Amino acid sequence: MENTLMPGDFIIVNKIAYDFSSPREIPIINFPIPNTKLFPIGKPVINNLVVFEFPKDFYRDSLMNNSKFIKRIVACPNDTLQIINKEFFVNTKKIKFPSTLKITEENLRGAWVKEEGIYPPGCKWNKDNYGPIIIPAKGDTIKITPKNFEWWQSVIVMDYGERSLILEGSVITLNGKPIQEYILTQDHYFVVGDNLDKSMDSRYFGFITDKMIVGEAILIYWSVNKDKVAPGPLGFLSAIRADRLFKAVE
Repeated sequence: MENTLMPGDFIIVNKIAYDFSSPREIPIINFPIPNTKLFPIGKPVINNLVVFEFPKDFYRDSLMNNSKFIKRIVACPNDTLQIINKEFFVNTKKIKFPSTLKITEENLRGAWVKEEGIYPPGCKWNKDNYGPIIIPAKGDTIKITPKNFEWWQSVIVMDYGERSLILEGSVITLNGKPIQEYILTQDHYFVVGDNLDKSMDSRYFGFITDKMIVGEAILIYWSVNKDKVAPGPLGFLSAIRADRLFKAVE
């Protein structure tokens, strides 16, 4: 999220920006527990900075899969997103980002270059030229076949909440039951990091669901640069970034 956020920034997250729900984890020990949304309050919009649970099973590293990320929402349910030479367009209109979002013209990959690891599997896109892709919405019906199984697998798994979607020959089963279509129960969002060239985001791991979103980042309440701590008992004072204290994040 450079330059919007820096190492050593401590932020306040509004956990009831979008819904009021039961706790996601036990305080202090941060042990995850099942949570339930009690009632909705609002919906994320483009340019919101959201804290969310990293998609499970994307990495084999269990620590990564239990971590929380902060990224910027660039497309919402039913939006059509396209990236053209690092410029973002939603429903054919260019997104206006805050000045902190870092975009350079260095190492620009042309639209003809296919990049490995780009979501969804089998696409011929790259991180600089991507899409168009439609963001799934609650209530959408997905017609799933062996040919598009890889495309929709992660979407259905995250929406359903269990990794139980299996393709065997020409038969697709969900939790042991054959299916040919699936109706989404959650809204989905596309997120990217503000350091666009060095960001692990939806271009690689796919959409996030509204259930994965913890809240909206709103304020930096404390910031220190650990590399600038001076000797002595009050040396930590020299590491405080006074210009970032109580700074709203855009």
